[in-house]
Amino acid sequence: MRVERILALLLCVAGTAAGAPAAPTTEPGTQELTRIRGRIQSLTRKLQEIDRRASDVRTQEERLTVQLELARVRVSELESVLRSSRDQIIHLRDEAGRIGKELEDRREMVRRQLQMLALLGKPGPLQLFFDAARGGNLASAMSTVTVLTRGQVRLMQEYGRLRDEHQHRLRDLNAVLVRAQREAADLEARREELERVQSQVARERARLERRRAATSNRLVDLRNREAALERLLNLLASKNRVTGRQDIRRFRGALPWPVEGVIRETFGRHRLKQYATYTVCNGLRLQTAGGTPVNALFPGVVAYARYFKGYGNMVVVDHGSGVYSLVAGLATILVRRDQNVAMGTRLGLTSPPSKDGNFYLEVRIDGRAVDPRSWLRLSGGSS
Repeated sequence: MRVERILALLLCVAGTAAGAPAAPTTEPGTQELTRIRGRIQSLTRKLQEIDRRASDVRTQEERLTVQLELARVRVSELESVLRSSRDQIIHLRDEAGRIGKELEDRREMVRRQLQMLALLGKPGPLQLFFDAARGGNLASAMSTVTVLTRGQVRLMQEYGRLRDEHQHRLRDLNAVLVRAQREAADLEARREELERVQSQVARERARLERRRAATSNRLVDLRNREAALERLLNLLASKNRVTGRQDIRRFRGALPWPVEGVIRETFGRHRLKQYATYTVCNGLRLQTAGGTPVNALFPGVVAYARYFKGYGNMVVVDHGSGVYSLVAGLATILVRRDQNVAMGTRLGLTSPPSKDGNFYLEVRIDGRAVDPRSWLRLSGGSS
């Protein structure tokens, strides 16, 4: 009866030794993180594309927007990684706790088994053989020893497996904790970078807004100047003047340049890349040496000879047949209104050189501005 009772207890202990398998740990490569990193790659490519394009105001504004969005998404990336790491930490702590509890249970089972083996006396399982030898049932004794040995081995194997698994979970937990600390530091750095980019973008946008306002004011000023000049020329054209007998239209393409210089701005429509807009030049703007004489390109009558806002000192000559020439940017005017001038008559002297050119020439036919180069000889101004 004593042997059978011990055997039943050992079988009960061995039957509860199997443990539940541990859930696998998850890596931080979630769908959200994949989406965020895809967004980072897309924004980086867009930023590189913008850098290759012209640097006008609109492009700069777009670049600032993408730059700010990229900084925000980079912060979101690390936030997602850190959330995943924290989820791993919680999972690993739960796993370590569960395995630790199972380990304690197995430790208790081993202790109870040792206590039960102690009931057999100091010889341990050999006592069963002695009893069997005296009682004559050796086969039963050997069967009992076999059951005891197998149960003990299985219990110790299970205990060793749980101990190794517990240590593995603790190592994983420690590695994730270290990684999470590094990710938290990186996240703080990216948040600081985001604040820096936000400040930079705010400054750049303020600067672009000032440039945009200045450009708008400049364009309004140019249009107002052109409108004022248009009104003046229309007024001058309304008066009848006695000009030379020769028709200037017959000499189109053969007229002399009023001054030698380098062309800074040609006739027609011009795109201002840095402002993402267009301006129109109704004549030619040249760069000449200061004090260079400016000559009449054909006989006519001086219709205007004084300062004009936005153009400086200006002379307008009526050549007849609805054709007018206009020279502006003069330091000195050498003719007077209603004065008859011949081809080559000195109208004035150029002002000192400037960044955008210091001399302006315009030709109008029946009130419409035309390209002066179509009226002048090929030699003269140079681009």
